[in-house]
Amino acid sequence: MAEIEEYNKEVSMRRKKLKRIKEAITGYLFISPATLILLTFSIFPSLFVFYISMLRWNMIGPKQFIGLQNYENLLFRSPYAPEFWHSVLVTVEYVALSVPLQIAISLGLAILLMKPIRFRGFFRLGIFISYVTPLVATSIVWMWMFKENDYGIINAIFKMLHLHTVKWLLSFPPALIAIVIYVSWHEIGFDTIIFMAGLSNISQELKEAAEIDGANATGVFWNVVWPLLSPTTFFILIISMIGAFKMFTPVFVMTSGGPYNSTTTMGYYLYVKAFQDWRAGYASAVAVMLFIFIFALTLLNMRFTGRKVFYAGETQSNGEVANEKA
Repeated sequence: MAEIEEYNKEVSMRRKKLKRIKEAITGYLFISPATLILLTFSIFPSLFVFYISMLRWNMIGPKQFIGLQNYENLLFRSPYAPEFWHSVLVTVEYVALSVPLQIAISLGLAILLMKPIRFRGFFRLGIFISYVTPLVATSIVWMWMFKENDYGIINAIFKMLHLHTVKWLLSFPPALIAIVIYVSWHEIGFDTIIFMAGLSNISQELKEAAEIDGANATGVFWNVVWPLLSPTTFFILIISMIGAFKMFTPVFVMTSGGPYNSTTTMGYYLYVKAFQDWRAGYASAVAVMLFIFIFALTLLNMRFTGRKVFYAGETQSNGEVANEKA
């Protein structure tokens, strides 16, 4: 009897093991298409770019391995280093202007659109439409709006108000400001929707309790809404900064990096070196440096800004654990 029971246990364990293996194989088969797409179009190209960055290659002729020379050129050697660091400076200026503006406008719009106003659904749809419109098409439209002649609607409005017209796309800093205005208009739809989702998760009872304690609308916002909205704000901050560092299409369509390279961001500088100068190795080194900047900045944000993020759920769960221990 003991031998039969032992045999049955072994059979049962084998069946369970086979079942686990079948489940694992089934799971891997389900994720294999997505994994294959990720490997083909994301991971492999990223590794290949790093490999190309150590070559001298014009994308047509033979490849020549030069090690880290491309990185030395863009970081230290003239004439490459001044061009590269200028593109970094322009990119940082653009990020510093656009990201706070997008966050401030989208937060204000989200607060307004959460109020019980007439045609609220229509306004919500109108705000989000800007985000789903094609970048190239809307860049062309805004380029015409910023024209310095009679076709530019913005300067036409300035003339009606007896203000001085601006050569938006032909002078600095108006060219960079024009791009900031356009991109902010394009991106606030997404940020507004995310802020609205965060605002909808804030308990109305907390706001009412603050009002009972004597807090006005400003006090309720700064002491209740803003702390509870910090995870949403932190998410939008990270996503917006990453997108701002990679910005390319508006510059390509509206200014082509001008005037006098005043709007040449890292993304556009990469494009010029790859597809105008045909220096694929050098352009790949620029792409790797762009990745390093974005990665380092994201880590710094998570390290320092992330500390100030207030997660109500975590605080509540920690309080429950403390109460159980007590």
